[in-house]
Amino acid sequence: MKNRIRLKCIGIAILMLTVFGCQSEKFKYAIEKSANGITITQDSTLIIIEVINESIIHVKKRIAGTEVSNLPDYVTVLEPQNVTWDIKERENLLTISTAALNVTVDGEGIIAYKTLDNKNLLSETKELTFIGTNPEAEHTVSQGFIAGDEALYGLGQYQSGIMNWKNVPIRLQQYNQEIAIPFLLSTKGYGIYWHNYSLTDFNLPQNEIEFKETVKISTDTEELVVPEGGEKENVALYAAKEAKEKNIRKTTFTPTQSGEYTFLALSDTDGRMRGSISVTIDGDAIIDYSTIWMPRRYSGVKHLEAGKTYEVVYQNTGAKILGNLFYNKPDYNKTVFSSTYGNAIDYYLVAGENPEAVISEYQKLTGTSPLFAKSAYGFWQCRERYHNQEELLANAREMRERKIPFDNIVQDWFYWPEGTKGPEWDPVKYPDPDAMVDELTRLNLNLMVSVWPEVKNEPLEKKYGLTKIESSNYVDIYDEKVSENFYRALSDSMFHKGVKSIWLDGTEPEGVKNTKVNTAIGPYESVQNPYSLLVTKAMYEGRRKEFPKERVFNLTRSAYAGQQRYGATSWSGDVEASWEQFEEQIAAGLNFTMAGVPYWTHDIGGFFRDSNSINPEFDNQYTNPEFIELLTRWFQFGTFSPIFRIHGYVSETEIWRYDDAFESTARKFIDLRYQLMPYIYSQAWQITTNSKQLMSPLAYFYPEDKKTWGIKDQLIFGESFMVGFVTEYKSREMSMYFPKGQWYNYWTNQIIEGGKEVTVKANLDETPLFVKAGSIIPIGPKVQYATEKTDKPLRIKIYPGNDAEFTLYLDDNETYEYENGGYSELKLSYSEANKTLRIVKGNGDYLDFTKTPMDLNVEVVGGKKQRVTFKGSDLDVKF
Repeated sequence: MKNRIRLKCIGIAILMLTVFGCQSEKFKYAIEKSANGITITQDSTLIIIEVINESIIHVKKRIAGTEVSNLPDYVTVLEPQNVTWDIKERENLLTISTAALNVTVDGEGIIAYKTLDNKNLLSETKELTFIGTNPEAEHTVSQGFIAGDEALYGLGQYQSGIMNWKNVPIRLQQYNQEIAIPFLLSTKGYGIYWHNYSLTDFNLPQNEIEFKETVKISTDTEELVVPEGGEKENVALYAAKEAKEKNIRKTTFTPTQSGEYTFLALSDTDGRMRGSISVTIDGDAIIDYSTIWMPRRYSGVKHLEAGKTYEVVYQNTGAKILGNLFYNKPDYNKTVFSSTYGNAIDYYLVAGENPEAVISEYQKLTGTSPLFAKSAYGFWQCRERYHNQEELLANAREMRERKIPFDNIVQDWFYWPEGTKGPEWDPVKYPDPDAMVDELTRLNLNLMVSVWPEVKNEPLEKKYGLTKIESSNYVDIYDEKVSENFYRALSDSMFHKGVKSIWLDGTEPEGVKNTKVNTAIGPYESVQNPYSLLVTKAMYEGRRKEFPKERVFNLTRSAYAGQQRYGATSWSGDVEASWEQFEEQIAAGLNFTMAGVPYWTHDIGGFFRDSNSINPEFDNQYTNPEFIELLTRWFQFGTFSPIFRIHGYVSETEIWRYDDAFESTARKFIDLRYQLMPYIYSQAWQITTNSKQLMSPLAYFYPEDKKTWGIKDQLIFGESFMVGFVTEYKSREMSMYFPKGQWYNYWTNQIIEGGKEVTVKANLDETPLFVKAGSIIPIGPKVQYATEKTDKPLRIKIYPGNDAEFTLYLDDNETYEYENGGYSELKLSYSEANKTLRIVKGNGDYLDFTKTPMDLNVEVVGGKKQRVTFKGSDLDVKF
C-alpha cells in the first residue's frame, strides 16, 4: 500500500512537471495570429508582421484606431506564399522563424533580423523612430535601424559621386538628374524596401553648421518671356542667368570627433534652374554643382580631424533662400527612413546570402525585367536634335554609308506643331512620318521619339480625355482611364506609324508646383515619387496588348521601385560635360542598378557639352582636345553600360564630326559592343530569368572584401568582365583593385593575380578591360546591326585557371515567344582538370540543331584553337 501511494505521488509529480515545465511563456503583449503572420498590440501601437516567403518579411506599424491607407500597392506583386513558419514566445521576446530567418520582437517592440546560424542582419532602433499624429509636421513617419559594419547601396541615382550610402543624408525626391528608389542593399545580405510614396529623407541629418554673417539674397534674373503656349526651345536662351551676387557665406567648424562626416546642403525649397551650389572645407569641394535643372538638396562626405578648425564656404547662387548646411557625425551609425506623408511605418526586409541573392528575392517581390529586343542592346544614335524629316533621314543614310554599326535613331523634341507639346507631328517639318519610318525600316533601323506626360494641346486633351494634375500640365496618370487614354494618344500618333519605342521625358514630373493638390487617388504629395512607374506601366501594358509580337522598350528620365517589370530603361538626365560629372555617372549608375532596376544609361559626352550649350568648360566640342578626350573616355563607359547611347544638347553627335582619332576609337568600341552581343544578350536572359545584373559594382560579387566597398571607377559587366574607367584628363594609366583570383587583360592576355591594387595602362584608344579566370566568352563577328545575318562562326573564348560555365541564349530577337518556350540554350562548361569543353543542349526548342548545326571556333586563351560543329548531341572538345 505504501509503495502504491508512493508511486501515485511520483506520477502526480511527473504530470505536474509535464504540464508546467513545458507550458509556453506568453509574450507580454497581446498577439493575434493569422495564416501569414501576427499582429502585436503594443499599448496603442499595432505591429503587423507578415511572412511573404522564407526571405521576405513585411512590417507595418500604426496607431490603433487610425485609418488604414487606401492607396493602391503600385510596387509589390508577390502575395504571401504558403511557407512554413514558427512562433515562440517568452515574456520579453517573441521569435518568428522561417527556413531562412529568425525575426525577434523584444519587450519594447523592437524588431531584429538574424540568419538561422545567428548572424545579425539588421535591428531596429527607437532612435528617430516615430509615427506622428500631426499631419502638418515635416515628417509624419520615421523608422530607424542600427547600421553595422557594412556598405549600403541602391536608393536610385544621385550626382554626388558617393558610392556607399552608410550614414549619408539624402532626400529621396524625383528630379532631373536624380532618381528616388526607396530600396537599400547591404553587403551583409539584406535589403530594405521602404513602402512610402511621399518624399523621404534618408539619414536625416542631426546637426547644422551655423553661418553667422548674413548676405543679401539675389534672385534677379534676365529670363526672357516665353510666348504663351510655347516652349523653352532654346534652353540656353531662356535659362535664368546667374545672379550678380553670389550668395557666399563663410564660417569655421571645429569637429569634436575624428572620422567621416556626412553633409547635406539645402539649397532651396521651391526648385531652381541655374546658379552654382558649392560647399568647400579648407578648399576641398565636397559639394559642387553648376548645371541647370538642379535638385534642392545635395550630399557630401569628408574625413575630418577632431580639434582642427576648418574653413567652410557655402555658395548658393541663384537660390531663393540662403540655404542650410547640415551634417551627421562619424558615430551616427543608423539607417533611417523618414517620410513627409503617411500615418504608418511600412517596410519590407529582404534577406539573401549575398547582394545577388537579395536582388533576386527583391525582384520576386516587385517583379522581374522582361527581355528587350536584341536591337535595344546595340548602339543608339541620338542628339538634340534632328530638326526635320530630311535631316534625320540624311544622317541615318550617312551612318549606313560610312558603315558605322547602329540599330536605333532618336527624334528628340520639337517635332510637334508650334505652340503645343505633342504628341503629334508638325506637317511642315515632318510631312510624311509613315514614309520616314518605312525608309528607316529598310535601313534596318528602329525609331524612338520623345514624348512628355505633359499636354499643352487642347484638341488632343479633349479628344482623349486627358485630365491634368491641378497647377500643372502633367496628365493625371493616377486615373486609370487617363492612363489608358494617354497610351492611346501616343499609339495613334507614334506606334501606328511604325515608331518602335518612346522616350518618356520629364517623368519626375518636374512641373507640379503645388504638392497639396489632389490626384484621382488622393493628395499629390502622398503619391509624388511613383509617377514614372505609372507612366511606364501605361506604356508597357498598352503596347503589349496592342502589339503582342513586339517587345516593349521605352526610355525614361525617372524611375521607382518595381519599374523594372515595365520594359523601361532610365537615363541620368541633363548632365554637364565635365570630368567631375563624368566620374559621378559611374557611381550614379551602379547605385541605380543596385536598387534593383537593371537597365540604365546616360548621355555619352554629357548633355550640356560646350559654350554653345550652356557649358563654359569647353569652347567648341568639335575641336577642343580636352572635350574630345572626355568624349572618348565617356564613350568607353557607354560601351559597358546596359544601354549604349550618345546624346548632346544643340549638338551633332555623329562620331565622324570629331577628329579622326576619336572616330577610330569610337568605331573600335562600337565594333566591340556588337562582337560582345552574344555575351550581352545571354546575360540579358539571365536578368530576365534569374534577376542577375549586366552592370554592377565589385561589391555585388565580392561583398565580404571591404576593399571593394567604395570603388566607383570600376564595374563588373555581366559576370566575367571587370572594366576600369579613366576620369582624369591626359591620364594614360589608372590604379585598379583586383579581387581574389586571376584576371586576364583582354587586350594582351597578360594575367594579374588578384587580391591587390595594380597600376595598369590605359591608352586613350583603350580602357582597362579584364576577364576573370574561369570564364567562357562568346564573341560574334563584326556586323552593322544586331540581327544582321552572317555565315561567320561564333568564337568561344575560354579563359582557363578555373572551371567555367556559360549559357548561350538564342531566340527570335523580337517577340515574347520566349515566355512560351520559344528559345534555345546552349550549355557550355569547361573542366580545368580535364582541359575539356562540354557543349550540351539546354532548355528550349527554338532551334533544331540537327537541321541547323552551329559552327563554333573554340579556343583556350594561351592555348589551342579548334573548329567544331554542334548538331544537338552532347559534344566534348578536348584541348
